Amino acid sequence: MGNQGFTDLPMKVKLPEPDAANRSHIEELIAKRRSVRRYTDNKLSESVISRLLWAAQGISSDDGLRTSPSAGALYPLEIHVVIGGGSELEPGIYRYIPEGHALVREIAGDVREKLSKAALFQPMIGSAPVSLVISAVYPRITSKYGSRGLRYAHMEAGHAAQNVCLLGVELGIGTCTVGAFEDEKVRTVLKLPANEDPLYILPLGYI
Repeated sequence: MGNQGFTDLPMKVKLPEPDAANRSHIEELIAKRRSVRRYTDNKLSESVISRLLWAAQGISSDDGLRTSPSAGALYPLEIHVVIGGGSELEPGIYRYIPEGHALVREIAGDVREKLSKAALFQPMIGSAPVSLVISAVYPRITSKYGSRGLRYAHMEAGHAAQNVCLLGVELGIGTCTVGAFEDEKVRTVLKLPANEDPLYILPLGYI
């Protein structure tokens, strides 16, 4: 009787230290990942942009499943590519189409300064040669999961962004996951439809 309740006390368990000498490659990438806000002038090739987009939302199976997990495989996310002068692609805003792994240019011209202004004048968005803007079409997922679908969409955006961050480390490309911006101003810059909400901006550039 005297020991009753003692098993409910907090217990600290010391875990083995991660073995740096025997890290897997993915562990090395995770360890090296940092937010990067300054980039060189080196251009991002079309093939590199292709790889980053595939990492975020590319199709990775014969039955259409993608690189990022999605509740119910409903895929509410859209990826927009903001191209400035530091790419092989013409400046403008492109929408990524996972089916067929293609880009569609929706707006011509360099809008990085406008996007930076919409993101509280954060300078790396104006200077990065390329930025990805991740947005969500909530009805795709709330139609099945109700308000809980909002949480699932946000979780998926995190999965997609982390994929980009880790592949970026592998390719020598830095990024910073930006959530500080004015939604309506970003929506205006990208000319998003009313049912699409911006969630993330990821400026990209070589370190």
